[in-house]
Amino acid sequence: MKKSIIILILITLNSCKPSPTYNAFDKEFNISIREVTKDGCDTISAGCGWFNLQQKKGRLRNYYQIYLDDWNNVVAKGFEYFLDTLIVKGEKDYNKIRSIKISNKNITELNSELEKYGYKFHDQKEGKYEKHFVQVINEISKDTVELDIQLNWNNEKDSIIYRRLSYWKEN
Repeated sequence: MKKSIIILILITLNSCKPSPTYNAFDKEFNISIREVTKDGCDTISAGCGWFNLQQKKGRLRNYYQIYLDDWNNVVAKGFEYFLDTLIVKGEKDYNKIRSIKISNKNITELNSELEKYGYKFHDQKEGKYEKHFVQVINEISKDTVELDIQLNWNNEKDSIIYRRLSYWKEN
């Protein structure tokens, strides 16, 4: 009987996953989805059976990505960072809108969020195929990471465009 209880306790301890770190840059993917949902999150469809469990508050919103058929395993993680709102008159050239330089005020606010993870703004760049991104650098490891510049708008006729930075890393 004692052996059964000890074995049951060991199985229970081994099946526990750690609480989420909400750090998209670290290497930890073995986290408790139950804890993420208990903390409160938005469930956002990422297409074809993939879902992001994303934090609800703040400009920087971390998420863990799961697949519908395997709800308990994190397949990727990342974050969305609300950068700014632009009012665009006339025809919208999305390539030009993505390339608009980020203001010093927005860089300071971004850095205050990223410093929790040891990163800070390094540069805004234009890559191949009209891809615009922001480079952030880890001050200790000197690791650089690219954050994609994404655009959202209310509807096609709306002149208000929300720019956000997006980071995604698969397991």
